[in-house]
Amino acid sequence: MAEIHTDIDRMIMQAQYLLAMNQSPVDTDMTDMERKQYQDQIKELIQTVKTLLDANVTLGEKQKEAEAKAQKSDARIAELQAQVDKLNGELQARRRKIHGKNSEKKSGAKSGDKGKTKDEAEDDYINNGCQQSKESEESSDEESDESSEATNPKGDLSKRPDHYNTMQAETCVVHECDLEKVKAMGLTFLRYTRPVDQFDRISMIRQDRYRYVWVRDKEGKEFAFFIPMDKDVEQRSCKFVDESKYDMPTVVPHTSGTSSMVSDLVVNRFQYAITSGREMYRMINEKMKMSKMSIFNWLRHGAEFLENCLETIKTWLLKPGTTIYCDESWVDTKVTEANGEVHYRRRYMWVIVNLTTKVCYYLYGSRRQEVIKEFLGDFKGTLMTDAYAAYLYFNKLKDCTHVCCWSHVRRLFVSASRDYKDTLAQAFIDLIGILYKVEVENQVLGRTEKEIVKHRGEESLPVLHDIYQQATALLKQFEKNEIKLSAKLQQALIYMTKHWEELMAYTKIGSVLIDNN
Repeated sequence: MAEIHTDIDRMIMQAQYLLAMNQSPVDTDMTDMERKQYQDQIKELIQTVKTLLDANVTLGEKQKEAEAKAQKSDARIAELQAQVDKLNGELQARRRKIHGKNSEKKSGAKSGDKGKTKDEAEDDYINNGCQQSKESEESSDEESDESSEATNPKGDLSKRPDHYNTMQAETCVVHECDLEKVKAMGLTFLRYTRPVDQFDRISMIRQDRYRYVWVRDKEGKEFAFFIPMDKDVEQRSCKFVDESKYDMPTVVPHTSGTSSMVSDLVVNRFQYAITSGREMYRMINEKMKMSKMSIFNWLRHGAEFLENCLETIKTWLLKPGTTIYCDESWVDTKVTEANGEVHYRRRYMWVIVNLTTKVCYYLYGSRRQEVIKEFLGDFKGTLMTDAYAAYLYFNKLKDCTHVCCWSHVRRLFVSASRDYKDTLAQAFIDLIGILYKVEVENQVLGRTEKEIVKHRGEESLPVLHDIYQQATALLKQFEKNEIKLSAKLQQALIYMTKHWEELMAYTKIGSVLIDNN
């Protein structure tokens, strides 16, 4: 472009020179000296013009270089600003998880263990174009079994005594053997063995109802009054349990606890997160002495005893034609190494729920696809999950309908709005809110499955169409550098559009909820 301007300038200068020559008094009488001076002036002017033109070209090239550097600087500034915005968003999200509600603290907090949280793995999955990376396929969240074997080793139980002298309850009911019946059965009594102890925890809420009466005193005042009967204490029935169930010992194998006692320990441990140490002190308050190791052993033997039921429960869970809701999460597990060092290690669990058969199943293992794939097998029904890569193989099964959860989508837009301060995310949050409004009406009004499909088609489908149109339009504008999007909003839009077919699937199945919360 600079060469074109230079040629034009030279042509203009030459034309002006010729015009000046034509208008100059060449025909007039001039001495040779005057003519030579005149020609020298013209040559000097031409040389000056050439110098100026060359300087102009040089300045043009420098200006181009400066503009190119400025563009690179602007691009770098924009890139750094995007990184700053992303880091600020991540910082806000982490602060909210640390100082916010309990439900928000656990959804992606870092533990001391190696590896990535679910939120970080989800970000990598979206940034990878919603494709499972080779790194995630090859890596395992489970560490070597050597350390796990060192944790709470089973040990040799062959020399364990038949009777625990350290375990004592304040209330001890002694059941005597009927020697007369033994003799009547033709058996000869030799001696008493060690007593077989059975422990049971009786937990209940007692209700006392006092029958007050209206009375009138001598002055004519009426009021409510109660006075206990003298013989009421003896006649009052207070039956805690059916005593007949204690006629014969019914303990869980390898423990001294009843099934209700062991199940109570299981509920306290896994539902209420009561450690063995706290359970031991609780028992002391209940006038019962029991060591932490005994509590742990009872839990372990109870788990082994219940393994026989798992296949039946799994059959109920994976009943053909039903809908199951699945999600994975992680928990910090206390681990004691062989050298006595104690630390916490991340362990993953899959939560699988079937609302039709009322079964909730916790599957422990890594986040690798093989774990859930082996468990669910060729499940025939409807599966509601997020868009985690481990579930994508269900899209290939003929008899399984894979539906994606809208709560996971909404969470990304909420994070983009709240943590990354992206105002464009609010429109999608509002539209998704309309989808949930339809679902609330379905539940409150008790609509049938056919009615639910009908109302979703009439009310939800237009909103879904609007969501998809806005999402694709924003992504196209972003690709053309017409608008700026925060990193989290980019993730939300890519996540949603990549799995749009699975997100739309719930509208055609009346028995499926909009999310797996």
